[in-house]
Amino acid sequence: MSRKNLTDRPVILVVNDLKDSYASLVQGISRYRSGKLSKEFDFEYVSCYPELKDWYLGNRGRFVSLIIQDVDFSHTKDERRLVGYPELFRPMSRTFDTRALQGLLIYGYLRQENIDRTTPVVFVSGRAGMETTREFANFMVNPGCGSCAFVPESAVGEQFYPRIAESIDALALRPLDRGKRLHWRDHHHMVVGRARRMAFLVHEVERIGPLDAIVLLLGKPGVGKELVANALHRCSGRYVEADPARRYPCTVNMAALGKDLIEDELFGHERGAYTGAAGERAGIFEAARGSTVFLDEIGEIDKEIQSKLLRTIEYHRVKRIGASIEIEVEMRIVATTNRPMEGLQRLFRPDFYSRLVQHCVLVPSLRERWEGEPGQVVEYDLEQMFDYFIEQMNRDTRNKRRIRMERTAVRFVRQLVEEYIDGSNEIFDGNMRTLRNIIERAYERAQYDGSEEIGFGHIIPTLAFQRLTHAQAEASAEPAPTLEALAGTLNLARIERKAIAEALAKANHNQSKAAEFLGIHRDTLRRKLEDKEPN
Repeated sequence: MSRKNLTDRPVILVVNDLKDSYASLVQGISRYRSGKLSKEFDFEYVSCYPELKDWYLGNRGRFVSLIIQDVDFSHTKDERRLVGYPELFRPMSRTFDTRALQGLLIYGYLRQENIDRTTPVVFVSGRAGMETTREFANFMVNPGCGSCAFVPESAVGEQFYPRIAESIDALALRPLDRGKRLHWRDHHHMVVGRARRMAFLVHEVERIGPLDAIVLLLGKPGVGKELVANALHRCSGRYVEADPARRYPCTVNMAALGKDLIEDELFGHERGAYTGAAGERAGIFEAARGSTVFLDEIGEIDKEIQSKLLRTIEYHRVKRIGASIEIEVEMRIVATTNRPMEGLQRLFRPDFYSRLVQHCVLVPSLRERWEGEPGQVVEYDLEQMFDYFIEQMNRDTRNKRRIRMERTAVRFVRQLVEEYIDGSNEIFDGNMRTLRNIIERAYERAQYDGSEEIGFGHIIPTLAFQRLTHAQAEASAEPAPTLEALAGTLNLARIERKAIAEALAKANHNQSKAAEFLGIHRDTLRRKLEDKEPN
């Protein structure tokens, strides 16, 4: 366990194979703005990747604000202190000197092994040229990861340490102070707490929010992506509190609509465009009128809708169904998906995918939020969350009495959350949605009992029902049918003959169409048909 606590200053790690260089760096940085950075951060030195890994193991829960990463490790004599290429960099077209570029390889392991995916990294004093850096850069930008930056080659001599200090001041991740946490609770309706992943999320939203670019929010169901989308809107100039049309984003749930309904919802229609279209209707992009359009679960749309959306993104124009001209629209798009990036790459057209992922923000799951955090951070965050949820319910005039949360109940839920993070239970697979549901049901029990506090006894029955619901959901989820069950055999020749016969029947024996169904060339199908007929 870490000896550090919530009062410790955030730390900046300096990874360098020369301790003298580290000492000079800290001394040089101390002169920046009358010692501003030296007062705000602790600086700690590690000399290689194995030491960096050990540092994280021994300092669980320490708030790491920045990593200053030397690139050239030519002074390292012991080969065992060096690392080779991580899998993250394997697709590179050529091999580079691992000593001269050791810092870049360390960065790859840091992200790949999930040792630290949040902390920004500043690279210094490398021998890597522009072409080398460009090739590495193809693999160094990952959604949900902290940014990386390079001290420019022009920063030499007296400019070297001041430029590094400026990079630290601009890029370092800071803990959220009380004022910031209160602002997010009261203005954005989110309890962000003290966890480092949430500090990173706040930093990303406040950085990207004022921009007008499209944003893709990544995260599992129940993590609060819609709350983050609302926060992005409020951080932008498109939010107008006094205007009901611009107070919240205009929302479309893409997963809940069929293809035709999605197109109508997004782009609208003209009168008579289809049966039942008795009048014209503006789509959501038109209706937004300078606001934000929130496309929830965008990973469910087909390629035709992708093509039309791409044009809207590129040119801010839409064409209603049945219209002959395009209409200019003025809005910003925020989208969400619970699909992994690899899944989106398979589902989306390359041009649509490249435009959609320009700004990706990962909304952490419950496990990701508190993984690696000390117990006191988890307990503090839970207490703040429960106070917020309960206060909202206390304001409901239908509730007979004001209720508070008993301290032992908070500690009990903290224990359950820590067990979930360690993989000992599956209670919180629904993420923050499940956590809130548990507190709401416990609150209802406390009201019914005439209690002034939500106690241990109110939490236990709620958890029992949660486990029962989870077990019933697992039992009712039927496994996908096997290929053998569908085809009646695993014999490849028989499966192929069966597929060809069904494709021909479906295409009314049009061989070109049947080949299209099968995903093969027409000539390939003809060759297969010309083969010896089966017995």
